[in-house]
Amino acid sequence: MGTGHVFFRQKLLFSSMSKYQSIEISNLDKLGKVLVLDKIIQLSSRDSDKYHEAFAHIPISLIKEPKSALILGGGDGILAKEVLKYNNCSVDLVDIDSIVVEASKNHLADLHHNCFDNDRLTYHEADALAYVKDTDKKYDIIYADITDPHPQSPSKSLLSHEAIKLYKSRLKAGGVFTAQTDNPHISPHHRLDLMKKSNKIFKHVDDFGIVALTLSGLFSFVVASNKKFKPRMTQVETNWLNEKRLKSCLNTLEMI
Repeated sequence: MGTGHVFFRQKLLFSSMSKYQSIEISNLDKLGKVLVLDKIIQLSSRDSDKYHEAFAHIPISLIKEPKSALILGGGDGILAKEVLKYNNCSVDLVDIDSIVVEASKNHLADLHHNCFDNDRLTYHEADALAYVKDTDKKYDIIYADITDPHPQSPSKSLLSHEAIKLYKSRLKAGGVFTAQTDNPHISPHHRLDLMKKSNKIFKHVDDFGIVALTLSGLFSFVVASNKKFKPRMTQVETNWLNEKRLKSCLNTLEMI
């Protein structure tokens, strides 16, 4: 599995078909434990810290004292684990596929550190757009940790122009919207389309990236806000992210 790479399964831990997608959790050589949705690797224990620490902490560093976060997707709980490191921050996690959440609770606890038991985390089994339309809550930051929005994906409508306008309406003043935007070599349109749409809605739109074997090399993220993008190194504990790697993330996409 993986674009351009072959990994061998050592053990199948979970396999199911939900209403929305196929779901597998396995141990693979080179990558360790992986979550696979619709035959696409979403995360691995090898690169989990790299992906989730960069995604969580670089955008949220624009918020002086984060108190509220909304995660769209992210049913594995690992991004939520990172955001919950901010002790005064509550998290609403909205994932339509409860089977992903339950499988992650049972098989990925070593990666999400049982974050679903944290009383500052509320899981909503709901369509993300429906939840955002119906809620009257305002958030410091909204993360779109969703599957790639290809035409058959359950997340295909979550990065439309109308959806991004809706997200902005649910942000506090100076709030931040951020999304993963896939490998810019393999699917450059995901990042470029989101930046183009977001530039019509927010004053400032930027990007950053990481390099990860799990994600077929280069991987990108987009950050949108009415604040200028001046990220700082987080003060919470991290395993992978540090000052040097933060600077590398901010410069990684210059190579494309």
